[in-house]
Amino acid sequence: MIILGLDASTPKGSVALLNGGSIIAESISSSTFADQFLVMVDEVLAEIEGGLERVDGFCVTTGPGSFTGLRVGVSLIKGLVLATEKPFWGINTLEAYANLVKPASQPICPVLDARKKEVYTARFKYTGETLSRETPDQAVSPQELCDQTQEPTIFLGGGLEPYGETLSSQMGDRFIHQAQLKNQTVAASAAQIAFTKFKASPSFNLDDLAIHYVRKSEAELNRNISNQEVVKHGH
Repeated sequence: MIILGLDASTPKGSVALLNGGSIIAESISSSTFADQFLVMVDEVLAEIEGGLERVDGFCVTTGPGSFTGLRVGVSLIKGLVLATEKPFWGINTLEAYANLVKPASQPICPVLDARKKEVYTARFKYTGETLSRETPDQAVSPQELCDQTQEPTIFLGGGLEPYGETLSSQMGDRFIHQAQLKNQTVAASAAQIAFTKFKASPSFNLDDLAIHYVRKSEAELNRNISNQEVVKHGH
């Protein structure tokens, strides 16, 4: 089974092509612009004879992450699904990040920058070779994350760039940053999850492809404030 995976939910977007869970090709970018992703898709498809026709399904990270990037990624996958009538999988971004860590005994806590002095995070743990979720996704302050972390935990993700020093100084020995990682992109990690966990249950219904924001976007918050003001003025 050949799967094309795409991650646009983080600042460094990636595309990967996998066959049976093994990586054929990967491409990574420092932007999440739609035209850049189309170039990256072409790059990885060039590695197989037959190109897009050979792909059996598509995989995309569905958040949490950048609102703009998520919309770009999901829109692109929807276009590919409509064009090919092939199935797709939507994979949680934090789970795809956690899957970048090789099996370890400690909990794994991906951290993504959620802006507004918060991070997106969740906790996962391996049982043997199987990665399982321990907590739901949440948007919390770095201090709240420190308070929640009661044991040595592996941290990774783009949220460590702005907050890594804070987390490390607050947690001390509970903060593990030097973990053994798989040498692959987030897109490849998401596609591996799709292959190993959900191979038998892809979706053909694009209505199932929903973005997992965790919290409301700036536009939604502004709209709610405006609506509340209208109600007040109405009274």
